[in-house]
Amino acid sequence: MNNRLRVLGLTTLLMALATASTGALADDGATAPYNEAVRTVDGKRVVEVAPVPEVLKFMVARGRTPDELGAIGFVLMEVETPMGLMDCANLPYYHPKVCSPTTFGKVKRERQWAVKLAGHWQLCIGRLKPIKCIPLVQDGVLRALPSSPLE
Repeated sequence: MNNRLRVLGLTTLLMALATASTGALADDGATAPYNEAVRTVDGKRVVEVAPVPEVLKFMVARGRTPDELGAIGFVLMEVETPMGLMDCANLPYYHPKVCSPTTFGKVKRERQWAVKLAGHWQLCIGRLKPIKCIPLVQDGVLRALPSSPLE
């Protein structure tokens, strides 16, 4: 009888933890919960996407998908879009030629998160909380963080 109660208690605890962790993400709809660009309005997920700066539009238009670039030599930028989270290769802006559906949760890689934080578009390390962030464009130049943890 004691073992049954322990199993029941452990199962209840695990279910409560799973509900709490998924509920925290579901409240604002963002995979990076601190991303101000993702919010819930009237029960629907609404995503603001960072505008591509004019100086970078040529790069985005000629980009290749992360699948075409292979596993070496690039960092995945995680970008929230109305279609869901996307892996964007070496560029923190959404474009169908540069981005593909995310591999987050399936493949461990270095990832940087393109988010709106304190009203400004930032590139951050850390999914659950921003460990380090820099402005997406600084002095007209796209900046990238030196390295990201595997996520």
